[in-house]
Amino acid sequence: MNVFDKFFKKFSYKFDKGYPDMNNEQDVLLLESIVNETSGFILELGKTQIHNNAKEKLVNSPLGKKAGLTPMSKTATYRIGNPNKKSQEEFIEIIKSVYPNAEVEVLAKGVGDNKSGTFSLYKFKTDEGDVSFYLAGGGNEGEKYEQDFIKNAQTLAGQPNSELPKNLQTLYKELGIDNTKLTKDNITFDGATNTKRDLSFEGPKDVGEIVTDMTIIYNNEKYYISLKNTKGSGVLSGKNVPFIVGKPNNNDPQTVVYDASKRNDIPNISTLYNMFGIDPEKVAQGLTNYITGEGEEDSWSNVDIEEKEFQKLLASSFGYGYYYVKEIKGGDVKVLPILTAEDAMGAAGKIISSQIKYAGPKTKITAVKVKTDSPLFGPSEYLVASRNTQKGIVPLALRITKLK
Repeated sequence: MNVFDKFFKKFSYKFDKGYPDMNNEQDVLLLESIVNETSGFILELGKTQIHNNAKEKLVNSPLGKKAGLTPMSKTATYRIGNPNKKSQEEFIEIIKSVYPNAEVEVLAKGVGDNKSGTFSLYKFKTDEGDVSFYLAGGGNEGEKYEQDFIKNAQTLAGQPNSELPKNLQTLYKELGIDNTKLTKDNITFDGATNTKRDLSFEGPKDVGEIVTDMTIIYNNEKYYISLKNTKGSGVLSGKNVPFIVGKPNNNDPQTVVYDASKRNDIPNISTLYNMFGIDPEKVAQGLTNYITGEGEEDSWSNVDIEEKEFQKLLASSFGYGYYYVKEIKGGDVKVLPILTAEDAMGAAGKIISSQIKYAGPKTKITAVKVKTDSPLFGPSEYLVASRNTQKGIVPLALRITKLK
């Protein structure tokens, strides 16, 4: 999917025909307005595509395959997995095999543009533009599960369903696929090329092409499949909370305060705090107690959250237009079709209970536990955590994780 495909897919709903009619004056004006407002979005899409193209060439090059390089996850645009611990010289050799005229600049961790505290950054030019890649240690457990699952499916394409491992038998039974009619080329790994969907307070959208890890073409129909291993999966990784600040500064806070003047600096964060009933004054006081070691530790207590808004937010995190395939015990999978907006709302389910616990002398995390009951997932639990993710106190980030 190129930059313009992604652009029009994101904004097609704004046009009556699903695309701008250049003979329609209103469509032309609307298109100009969108382009002016989203120039950064377009540039970022182009940058992402250039990196994905270069990554694909490196990983799939003869030397890249021999080295065992991996594309990692769909959100790891600037990372290439290096599970076999190939050296700097070997990676540069791989780059040169694909881009013979490239001058590769290597930045050690923490130097210049390299913001990583662990991996070196490799910068070079391609025929499409400048790229920068971290040579990381390889994919996490979820990424490895995706890659192993799809590699297995490709290797076994053409075999009778009865001879397949349990997880593939279950998947193909649910999808009505006869594996003897599949070839390796009908099964593609898309986990490293697609992008994570944006959450919306307006509800779910069709995201099949965006979230797919594995795409199967069978009888001229595309099946988009999102693979999940047994670990908890992230729902939201939000921006920093601007209105919880350290004094005299965030780097070395002596106290933490709620700055009401910054409440709407990032409207979505403020909306989420309201949605989950999080009191910023209590968050700040709890963090101050953590710094000083004073005060009483908080305990879990009931909290009223905005149920309908939370359902729409969760439903947007799922989206629709694909099959959600979750690893279960015994080497099998559970296949859940999320094909319509109604399916996505059903996946979100209804809230059974919600509790909150604020930071205090022994913990710097303010957390909300939300339990739901979903027709698709059954009893589920989500954790909403407002915490610092860089081993400090502030700034805080907001994370939502599906625990089960």
